[in-house]
Formats: sequence, C-alpha cells, structure tokens
Amino acid sequence: MDLNLIWTRFLAVLLSVLSAFGIRTGGGSGGEKPDPTAPCSAQASIAFANEDAGSAAGTVTLTAEPDGEYVLYWGNADGEKLTLSSDKKEVPYTEFTSVTVTNGQGSAELNSFLAIPDGAQSVLICNTADMLAGTYALPENKQPVSESMTYSFGTLSDVHFNRYSESGADDVAEITFPAALDFFDDFDVSMVAMSGDLSNMGEESAYRKFNEIASRYDFPVYTCKGNHDCYPLFKPEYWQKYINPGVYGDNKKASVVTVADNGLDFVLCGEETGGDVFIFFSQTGGLYGLPFLRIVSDAQLDWLETQLETYKDQRVFLFFHTFLNAESGNPLMSEGNLLTRSLSFYPLFFSIGAKDERRFRSLMNEYKNVIYFNGHSHWAHYLQSINPRLNITDYDGTTATMIHISSVSSPRISSHSTLLWTSDTMKRSEGYLVRVYDDHFMLTAGDFLQEQALAYATYIVKK
Repeated sequence: MDLNLIWTRFLAVLLSVLSAFGIRTGGGSGGEKPDPTAPCSAQASIAFANEDAGSAAGTVTLTAEPDGEYVLYWGNADGEKLTLSSDKKEVPYTEFTSVTVTNGQGSAELNSFLAIPDGAQSVLICNTADMLAGTYALPENKQPVSESMTYSFGTLSDVHFNRYSESGADDVAEITFPAALDFFDDFDVSMVAMSGDLSNMGEESAYRKFNEIASRYDFPVYTCKGNHDCYPLFKPEYWQKYINPGVYGDNKKASVVTVADNGLDFVLCGEETGGDVFIFFSQTGGLYGLPFLRIVSDAQLDWLETQLETYKDQRVFLFFHTFLNAESGNPLMSEGNLLTRSLSFYPLFFSIGAKDERRFRSLMNEYKNVIYFNGHSHWAHYLQSINPRLNITDYDGTTATMIHISSVSSPRISSHSTLLWTSDTMKRSEGYLVRVYDDHFMLTAGDFLQEQALAYATYIVKK
C-alpha cells in the first residue's frame, strides 16, 4: 500500500470515527434456516412516495409464509420476469429488492430514484429457490408512460488497460471494454461517455489499446482523464493521438462547441447529444489526502464555471472522475463511497477542504441542472444496500444530481464483516445505459459479463 493510500485511509478514519461508532453492529438471528423448496405464499403492498409514473420510490411490505428471504422482480403483461429489450438484444432484469420476512411480515425501503422499467405491469414475489410465492399488480398510474426517447448513450468508468490480469486474460480490459461496447451497440446508443481512468500508469500502450477497440464501433467514445491518467508515464501527446477523435486539432466535429486552452476539457452539444450539453472535465493531478494537493487547477475551475453559467438553463451531463464526499453527516456515506461496520471504505476521495474541492463543491451546489457522473471508487452497484445513496443522490435537492459509475473492468465488493474490499475481476463488469426523454431520463445499470440489467440500480431522474 503506498503512502498516499495509508495517509488518506488514516484521515478518513479520523473524519468518520464518531459516526462510525454510531453504526449498529451485530449479526443476524440464529435458528434453523427455512427450507427454500417448501410451499410458500406472499402478498405485497407498496406505499409509493409519489404519484409519478415510472417511479418506484416508497416502501414495500410483504405478508408471507414461511418466514425467510423473498426477492422481488418486475413482471410483464404475461406475468413473466421483465427483460430489457431492443431490436437486437434481450437481457433479463435482476431482482429490484429483497425482503426478509419474520413472524409473517417484512418490509423494505425502495430507493428514492428507483425506476419501474418500461413494460413492467406487476411485481413477482419469489423465494430464494426462485419459486413464485405471489404477485402484485402495479397501479396503472405508476406504470411507465410509453413515449419516444430523444436519444440514448452509454456510460462507463475505470476501464484500466494494463492493470488487471486473470486466468485466460492477459489484460482484462481487452475483454470487458468490448463486451460493454457490444452491449451498447445492441441498444443503438448515439455515443458512450466515460469518467476516466483508461490506463494503469498513463502509459501509451493503454491508450493505443483503448483506441483500437473504440474505433471498431459506429458511435464515438468520449472521456475525461482520471487520476491514473495523471500518473508518471502520461504524456499529452498520447491523449491527443488516441483519445477523443474529432475533438482536438483543426478538424473538430461540429458537435464540439469548445475546447479549453489546456487541450483536455471540452463541451459537446449536437445531434449525438439530442441538444443536451455534455462537459468532459479532466483531472490534471492524481494525489489525494492533504489540503494543499490539487486535482484540478484554478484555470480549469474558471473554465468550468463559465460553461455551467452559460448552460444553466439546459440539461448538462458532466463527466469528472472523482466523487465528492458528503458535506454533512458521515462524510464517507456519500455518493460514490460507503463505510461498513468494519470500517471498510474507499480512502482516495477529493481532498476535503482543499481549495479546488471547496470550489468544485460550490459549483455542484449552485448548478442543480447538472447531472454529474463520476467513478473512481469502483464500488459495485449492489452495495447501495450498505449506503442507499452510493449510486445516485441529489442530497434532497440541495445539489446537482450525482451518479456513481462502477468499474467496467474490476468492480469492488465488500461487506460489514470484511476489513478490506476485494475485486470481482472477470465476474462483474458494470456501467449504465441512459435513455433520455424530454423531461426525464432513465439509467439502467448493466453487467456486461453476466449480460444482465440490474433492476436494483435502474433509476429515473426528472430533469
């Protein structure tokens, strides 16, 4: 473990220790486990938090026998498990929540951004052996309104060429990256937008591999730099040669509105963005943990503020690599991060109190029309079970909408009982399919290796 990681981990423990002691500890109840093959029956009710079509926010309550764990899936008009479908591809949705039933009853809170996917008309209640225990008919007013989307795009982060190798794969990214782009191709995206960390140490071979794969597809792939793209082997000419074709130089695409003087940051708005504004904002520093460290410069923040003010009345998708820790409460239980009962967390966050962190945070608080995509921590999307706002939050409407993208090459997993995370390399590969409508957009997290749509990480944003 390097000194930067040791220091930031120590700092984060100091920041979180008081709130950590307030987190309840203890395991589950003892006793015999129920037989999952035994006959089961269940009834559900959902107290929805709003009347918005397509929003699943609320509380689901089950009355069931026998006691045990039940998993809930979205069902179609024929009472079958829902699939995410296009003219080219059909992939199954996972469960969207689980409920533990004790003494005949149980309940679960549904994420405030959780979406009811297109085509869902019912809820299917199954036990852990996948035996159907009951159904719940979705009210018509909650079913998504069928309408034509304006466009769609894919989002990815942390592909890390040259960083991960597993049995049968010299470079994991050479498997996961094309698998993700194949997935997006089957859903006819107009572009793919990424939150950086293309390389291991900023080496030329990583960018060359990235370019070789991305150039096979009809849609463009755009990205910002992450912290690994600021490491010692990086040279600006690698970026200009291999990354973001059509953005830099004299032959810019018509959709490239402006490029910053640093030759990295840029604004995209055109046919492939449906008229929405995409800002790609790169890190120029890769160290964390001390208030005098910088990951972006004052000049960059001046440029960003100018763009955000220019487009304050439009929908703006901002791609920047590093997440912000929470401004109040436990700083680690933020979008992009989590803290387990055993004090496992991701320590390399935007340095709290640093000049660039304070200014960037103020911009995210001011421009609430922004949708800010980030990666960096690699936390797998299912870990919102530990921190409900891990994947998405707007901190009750006080900030821009912040969205965490897991890693396409190596999502990290943890639990309340483990001290450190582990990487699910070659087992998971995650990102989002984003479908955009006039007054909202839908995010569907996908696992590109398992070919699944993650219903528990499928969200609707009214913006």
